[in-house]
Formats: sequence, C-alpha cells, structure tokens
Amino acid sequence: MTKELKEKLKKIRAVVFDGDGVLFTGRVMVGTKRGEVLKERSYVDGQGTSFLRAIGIKIALVSGEKTGFVEVVGEKLNSLPSVKSGKWSRIGIFTGFQSGQKVEIVEKWLEEIGVKWEECAAMGDDIADYQLLRKVGFAVAPAQAETVIKNMVHYVTPRVGGYGAIRDFCNLILEINKIDPTSLNLR
Repeated sequence: MTKELKEKLKKIRAVVFDGDGVLFTGRVMVGTKRGEVLKERSYVDGQGTSFLRAIGIKIALVSGEKTGFVEVVGEKLNSLPSVKSGKWSRIGIFTGFQSGQKVEIVEKWLEEIGVKWEECAAMGDDIADYQLLRKVGFAVAPAQAETVIKNMVHYVTPRVGGYGAIRDFCNLILEINKIDPTSLNLR
C-alpha cells in the first residue's frame, strides 16, 4: 500500500458496509417447507466492527434489501454493553436503498455525525455500490467482488464477503494506525 493510501486511511472517521456480499456471503439458503430464507455471515466481522467502534470510528450498514437481515445484525451489534453504557455510538442501519440512493442516505448520515466524505470509507462488492465507492475517501471491496469494483477501489480484502472481509479491513485500519487490538476495551 502506498504512503498516500496509508495517509487516506489514517483520516477515516466513519465506515459504511454493504449487506449482501460484504456483511453476508451473498448466498441465500431457502427452506422447502415454509419458504424460510437464511443468510450466512461471520462473527469475526462483528469483532472487527467492535475494534473500529472502540477507537471511535462510526459504522453504518447500508443495503438495498428490506428483508430484515441487516436490521437483525445491526440491532444485535447495537445491543452490546458498550453501546448501552454510551461508550460506543450506535451503528447506523439503512435498508432499501439502491445505487445513487446509497450516496444520498450516507450523505445525510455523515452530516448528522459531522464527518466529511474524505473521512469516510465504504466496502461494497457490486454495481449497486459503485457510486458510493467513488464518493468516499477510501473504497474497499471483498475478494469476490465483481471485477469492475475491484479495479476501482483502493483496497481488496484477502477474504470474501461474509467470511471475514470486514475483519480484514478493520485489521488494516488498526495496523495503519499502529493500534494493538489486544489493548482495546471491547465491551
């Protein structure tokens, strides 16, 4: 990673994560009896978001879907003791927003929390994330992202979405800022 990119990363105060293909694997398991749908994600990604929250970085989850999956994960992360005590801020949860709408809702969120676009990073994996990734100060894609997305971002994670890609990026932020994750108070 170049010195210029490291400097951009040091300025990050907020991070936005997409749902399917980033927070979740992008796979859907459908049950045959009641049509139940399940999505898969990794707990290590949740730990990564705790790292960022512990160092004061704001987090938002932004997804085009309105299925309830992003809300369930977001509310679980918002129910941690550090949030309830007021030590960490709540994760922003925004669903039902596609392409350019993601830019609009993130812009409103950034205004609310007092963060500029160049101080915001985002991770996305497909065309619906393209406009948002072009707007942020630091753009990230998981390893399985579409080629057009991987070619335009600043960083591609070693792991795929839903299997540790978020954690990879969170670890990178800690590394660039020379923060030992074992020194963080995570609860």
